[in-house]
Amino acid sequence: MTNRSSPDLPAKPGFSSVAILLGALALILSATALIAYPVAKNLIDSTPAESIVVNLDDFYASHALKAGEPTRGDKIFESPRCVVTLVTNKGPLIGRHIHTSTDEIVLVYKGTGEMYINGKWIPVKAGDIHVCPRGMAHATRVTGTDEMKVISIFAPPQAGGNDRIMLDD
Repeated sequence: MTNRSSPDLPAKPGFSSVAILLGALALILSATALIAYPVAKNLIDSTPAESIVVNLDDFYASHALKAGEPTRGDKIFESPRCVVTLVTNKGPLIGRHIHTSTDEIVLVYKGTGEMYINGKWIPVKAGDIHVCPRGMAHATRVTGTDEMKVISIFAPPQAGGNDRIMLDD
């Protein structure tokens, strides 16, 4: 019951007002929990099946090239929409080639090299990004004395796991 004996005094909440406030608070907390983690488990179809943060220095240190190994690639994320691979390279990553089903994005994290882009070799260094649509010839080679470390993203993943067509013998 509310007190309306004086127009200057605010109404005192009754049971129904408290119940409404508690209900609203419960609804807000429930919505916040849904938004916070995860929103739609039925949509998660990736490996890993959760968000990740990768410290690149730590990752590359713990996934070093073995003696005599010219290249190493480690897939850190895969879904039906893209694949993310961290690559360490001491020599040519691969010769000139095209992809028939995927675009490839290569971010140079460390080192120097050259990338075959639009018919010519272009110098690249840490911080450069190469966006290569499917069907465009490309290649990467290391030019410095240090290893070249790159982040390679394929979107969508390569059809059949490898859609590469080599252009050189």
